[in-house]
Amino acid sequence: MKEVHPKAQPFYLEGKSNQALLFLHGFTASPSELLPTAEILHDINDCTVSGILLPGHGTNPADLNATSWWDWYRAVELEGKRLLSEYQHVFVAGLSMGGLLSMHAGIHLPGLRGVVAINAPIFTQYPLLSASAPLMQHLVPYFTKGARKEDILARQGRFDYNCYPVRAYTSLTQLRNIIIKELNLLRIPAMLVQSLRDRAVKKGSVEYLKEQLSNSRVKILALPNSGHIATMEQEKNILARELGEFINKES
Repeated sequence: MKEVHPKAQPFYLEGKSNQALLFLHGFTASPSELLPTAEILHDINDCTVSGILLPGHGTNPADLNATSWWDWYRAVELEGKRLLSEYQHVFVAGLSMGGLLSMHAGIHLPGLRGVVAINAPIFTQYPLLSASAPLMQHLVPYFTKGARKEDILARQGRFDYNCYPVRAYTSLTQLRNIIIKELNLLRIPAMLVQSLRDRAVKKGSVEYLKEQLSNSRVKILALPNSGHIATMEQEKNILARELGEFINKES
């Protein structure tokens, strides 16, 4: 069994209510980036929060390159079904790639009460990377990440890889394209969160999602002072409170 980095471990915050949230991390990252917001939400709502580690994450980049979006979604589906068997009101939320997986679950996993997408990468600040990845996956295994604000977050406990595994990134792009085509199939409430200082995802992503989610009741939350990893930044208390209100309203 592959050894998971100590900072990348999954978490499970058990509450006493009949509400549960499956919380999904982003590409190359781990549940550690969700834990600060999850702990606040758990405290204020007393709901159960499950932060799973998606396949290929938390070990080494080669493991991620050996997986695809279907492997990630299968893990979401398994934990989602488990929560649905134990809790009356189950929601799925995700950061970045996790937001894409959340919306996919909202369409394909019956019984969910609502979905939350935080900085979902519909339109990214790296169009060249996305365009070149399908070809480059046959030439190089990884794209190195440059100097990043996330290095500060690493000192606060976040674990992520220091590169983008290209084959897995290509699969992430495939997931994004699938989501775009199926948005009108989402029929449960959705909460869309966009950080206005996000350097990875363009702000137009939220507007596009709202327009395409024609059969879903949509709530939008803008975080003016947050970057891409909003779940660890200065407005995480606002994010947790709004998540709690969304869960209570739709339960």
